Amino acid sequence: MASSLTKTDSNLLKNHTSDPDRIRVTKTSLRFAEEQRLLNSKSHASKTSAKNQVSQKSLNKFCNRVHQMTPEELDEQLKRRKLSTSGELDILRCRLKHHYKLELTFGCENPSTMIEQPFQYIAVLDFEATCEENHDDNYKNEIIEFPIVLIDVKQQIIIDKFQSYCRPTLKPVLSTFCTQLTGIKQHQVDNAPTFVEVLHNVEKWLNERNLLSTSNGHKLAFSTDGPWDFTKFLQVQCRLSSIVYPQWAEEWIDIRKEFSRFYSVRRGGIEKMLHRLGLTFDGRPHSGIDDSINIARITLELLKDGCVLSFNDGIRTSGPKATTMADKKNEEEDSIMLKD
Repeated sequence: MASSLTKTDSNLLKNHTSDPDRIRVTKTSLRFAEEQRLLNSKSHASKTSAKNQVSQKSLNKFCNRVHQMTPEELDEQLKRRKLSTSGELDILRCRLKHHYKLELTFGCENPSTMIEQPFQYIAVLDFEATCEENHDDNYKNEIIEFPIVLIDVKQQIIIDKFQSYCRPTLKPVLSTFCTQLTGIKQHQVDNAPTFVEVLHNVEKWLNERNLLSTSNGHKLAFSTDGPWDFTKFLQVQCRLSSIVYPQWAEEWIDIRKEFSRFYSVRRGGIEKMLHRLGLTFDGRPHSGIDDSINIARITLELLKDGCVLSFNDGIRTSGPKATTMADKKNEEEDSIMLKD
């Protein structure tokens, strides 16, 4: 019994005295593991940095080559990558450079399939409103056409349309100038519902397609040609109709702005953008639905060329008077572009 106790005590003592050693070994191992982690991290950062430098050098080298290519060589390179060969020379060069950058980024020959767009659908909108040839700054434009052209972003196709005329109440009789400009006839607005009714029908149409639901993240974005449809026409109309400005219209994609940024060209209207892409206007200019279809065509070309379309403009509602997010400099620039 005493011998057993002595052996047990001896084992306990041995285990007890080995604990500090075990702690020291553990601490040493942890320090070694941390040092290895830091070394590996630095090595990975160094490799990533080197890879980025190589990629940037490759991109710069390729861009220089693109600028020296003849139109025939550009066509050959675009066809090889199954890209559109339609458009002005600057657009073709930009298209090829963007695609090559995506090739470097994703490391594959078909990088467009790897792009993650923030929205599933884009609803293109272009209002038509009452107008007169010579009017002062106090003139109130009333919306008389509410069109929507719906794009499936993944499929890159137009999948649906909505269009309705609106009956103006402030000035129910259209001017001759307005009729000639928009092609909208007096009887079309006389027989149309009021704006409030049309807005209700629009939101019903959107909800039937589950487009206003945010349960699955950002599903829908509206897009326009410039900021004016929302910042002027819709805002003014909501005030005239004494209704709350719709939440879904607080942010949008300004296609004119995005087109200028992506292709590195000066801002221009619908027909100018189409011309740059080698396309012609389909339909009647200043028809709301036709304008929307053509803006949608431009939007589809941006998507095909790898442009990530996200919100780039919106309404600031914090102050007593809602204003566009664009600063005065951008507004002045847009004003200059309109004269081109």
